[in-house]
Amino acid sequence: MLHRVHDPFTRALLDRVGIRRGTRCLDAGCGGGHVSRELARRVGEAGTVVGIDLDEVVLDLARSDALAAGIANVEFRAGDATDLDVSGFDVVFARFLLSHVRDAAGVVTALVDALKPGGVIVVEDTDVSGVMSYPPSAHFDRFVQLYSETVRRRGGNADFGRRLPELLTGAGLAVVGVSIAQPVATDGEVKLMIPLTLERIADSAIVEGVADSDEIADTIAELYAQAADPTTLMSSARVIQAWARKPDGS
Repeated sequence: MLHRVHDPFTRALLDRVGIRRGTRCLDAGCGGGHVSRELARRVGEAGTVVGIDLDEVVLDLARSDALAAGIANVEFRAGDATDLDVSGFDVVFARFLLSHVRDAAGVVTALVDALKPGGVIVVEDTDVSGVMSYPPSAHFDRFVQLYSETVRRRGGNADFGRRLPELLTGAGLAVVGVSIAQPVATDGEVKLMIPLTLERIADSAIVEGVADSDEIADTIAELYAQAADPTTLMSSARVIQAWARKPDGS
């Protein structure tokens, strides 16, 4: 669902940046490989894509999905984005990765090192404090607090997206562009993203002492009720998109 909700915005971003046929791409923190497969389609048979993730379970799913789709120019590897053993890419992409790592600057450095001179890095990440609901909802606001604090205690930053331009320029790149993408709706999967996300992180929030199970269950129930109400307006997380080019050394 996360991919379905955000895919139109990622595709528009890739259109804007321009992914040429025959290029070599890295998808860092690729998860189930949705963007990896999209990149593979764009670069064509003459191009290649490498997807890297820590989770072997989702990588196996990604391999199966690529095989079922008849996509042969993508390879999925287990690996840590802070310790990449690959380089020479024309394009490096990362979506919803940096907000979950403790050393985001180190990851950005590794991603830039994986680029060949003149290559482009494309990153998308969350700015969760930018989510909205109307009419205002105390349970919706509580979700933002629960999510942000759980991510913080795990070493991440739920509002990391706003730091992307700063980190890219700090890594010696010229920031080519930045934009904001934010799904919003009165029905459908966009509204379900909020309660489903809280369900997904519930165990982590409890382990980290952010909230107890009763409060989380009550918040989830209220968020589902809000999502089912056709008179309410809800958004998913605001996403900051940024892209920059590595100097070609000329």
